[in-house]
Amino acid sequence: MAANAKTTKPKLDAKTVFEELKTPGLIIIGMIGGNLAGKLIDKALPIDETATGFQAKALIKPIVQISAGIGGAIFLKDKNLKLIAGGVAASGIASTVKVFLKKDILSGLGDFNIADPLKRVFRDPINLAIAPYNPELPVLNENNPDLRTIDIESAPDDMGELADYEEIQEVQIL
Repeated sequence: MAANAKTTKPKLDAKTVFEELKTPGLIIIGMIGGNLAGKLIDKALPIDETATGFQAKALIKPIVQISAGIGGAIFLKDKNLKLIAGGVAASGIASTVKVFLKKDILSGLGDFNIADPLKRVFRDPINLAIAPYNPELPVLNENNPDLRTIDIESAPDDMGELADYEEIQEVQIL
């Protein structure tokens, strides 16, 4: 009887694809909106970027973004608006990381200039601080016969106790 049962294959149509892409799209829209709101907060409450110490005023933007996102996710009834609010909260988390680590986690996505080969090669900043070692080697003159030939030392004819040993020319590793 089980052999006669029909198996249904999932339907792949435009509506199904749209429904699957809608969730990440709404979260991204929320992140973009949260970042735009964060820029407005930065204009209203400017922060001194040159200051080396911790500034409590820098936490205002992430707190507003996270609390707006969480509040929207809790109080809104519509599923789509909840996803947008989740994106706003995610932008607040990215702002919090920027405040504490002084690095924007989204900044790597902005520069697509791959035409410049120097920007494509990773160079360790620690190794850049160390001066390269360039020894001053003597220049060989091809016209001087003394520099064109090199004497190679050979083993003496009488090796004493070592005469019984054979010099190994090649080793094969299995």
